Amino acid sequence: MITTKHITPKGPSGYPIIGNLFKVASNQRLVWLQSLTEQYGDVSKFQLLKKEVYLVNHPDLVRDLLVKKVDNYTKRTVAFSVVRKVLGESTFTAMGDVWKRKRQLVQPSFHKTKISNLTEIMTDTIEEMLNDWEVVCDKKETIDVADAMMRLTLSVVVRALFSTALTKEEVQTVANVFTPILEEASTRASYPLKFLSKFRTKQNAIYKKNIKQLDDIIFRIIKDRRTSTSTHNDLLQMLMDAREEGTDDPLTDQELRDEVMTVFIAGHETTANAMSWLWVILSQQSEFREKVEKEVEEALGKRTPTAADFPKLPHSLKVFKETLRLYPPVPILPRNVEQDDALGDYLIKGGGEVLFSPYLLHRLTDFWENPETFDPERFEREAERKRHPFAYLPFGGGPRICLGNNFAMMEAVFILAMTTQRFRLNLISDKPVEPLITLTTRPKGGVHVRLERR
Repeated sequence: MITTKHITPKGPSGYPIIGNLFKVASNQRLVWLQSLTEQYGDVSKFQLLKKEVYLVNHPDLVRDLLVKKVDNYTKRTVAFSVVRKVLGESTFTAMGDVWKRKRQLVQPSFHKTKISNLTEIMTDTIEEMLNDWEVVCDKKETIDVADAMMRLTLSVVVRALFSTALTKEEVQTVANVFTPILEEASTRASYPLKFLSKFRTKQNAIYKKNIKQLDDIIFRIIKDRRTSTSTHNDLLQMLMDAREEGTDDPLTDQELRDEVMTVFIAGHETTANAMSWLWVILSQQSEFREKVEKEVEEALGKRTPTAADFPKLPHSLKVFKETLRLYPPVPILPRNVEQDDALGDYLIKGGGEVLFSPYLLHRLTDFWENPETFDPERFEREAERKRHPFAYLPFGGGPRICLGNNFAMMEAVFILAMTTQRFRLNLISDKPVEPLITLTTRPKGGVHVRLERR
């Protein structure tokens, strides 16, 4: 209930008409958002074009908007409208009853037991990359591990979705169009000017063409699978077999396409970026790398891991979780404010947008000791149990938490373990690797390393 005691958030005024657009679109937007918290408190307000935007930066308040008041803080935002052009009405973008139905249908496909069945696909794909790296190592060449992780995670997600359903030409098409689609979507989300996408420009034409090429491949595979009598052990088959409780209604072809495209996004760039940052950290901090090496030697030796080995690699998982804390895959998330609301002590006006930032939440000194320091022991079981659940949100939180979190963690741990069995990755430059903040948090300029055989 809103009362006269509720506080109207304060913040910078910005420029006429555009407000603080340039600050929000800048690569330094997180630095600027952090300064708002420092100056104005847990909730601050600024102008973005004609909208009032509220930055919420306290776990209690983020829990309220993601759980208690989820119906008032929706994904009906400009940024999500951009993402929706690519993903359609999937479990990530849909709202209300449509989302509830799809979540109920899709969620069982991402249960830990189902994901475990995909382990061999993961490890076979990782093995192929490492075999190629043997040649690179012998030639003493360097690699951009950020690019390598992109290609690896794309290969993993393609095989996990479709097993062997793609032709070589289609695999190459996916590789060619995927990064341009992501980059254009990031640009459009950063500059929330809807009318720009309606112009008949070369850039818009290429964007639409790239999405259509992916659509054509996905719909072709769905059509073939509908008429196939073969058994397939992949995510597409799990999604096709999903049924709403009490009915025999499967997902339609369009719904399957939307979920597949979402898995492409969630299972590809986000994991690749996190792994890129992980290699940067381990190259710079040898004590953590040595602990991973010791754990891998004791748990696996030289053999390929199986699903049963995942619990045997707890330090590797903690290293990945801490990497996600420092470099969360999606650094800023928006919500639309449907109606006037009291969020904690603050008055939030309907029609505006709310932002919350995992990047900033992961650095709050009230919840993280020495937050800029890399410390995997933060993720000891007892420490995790005591921590505020909304102080750590690499996969989001509440009922809309990312369905692919189990897949991402298993994939990351196996990439780390299998790579560690063969190589050390050493940065070739002492220059700091800077983050490039778009929709995701990627290393600016790549991560160039030299392989050292173990």
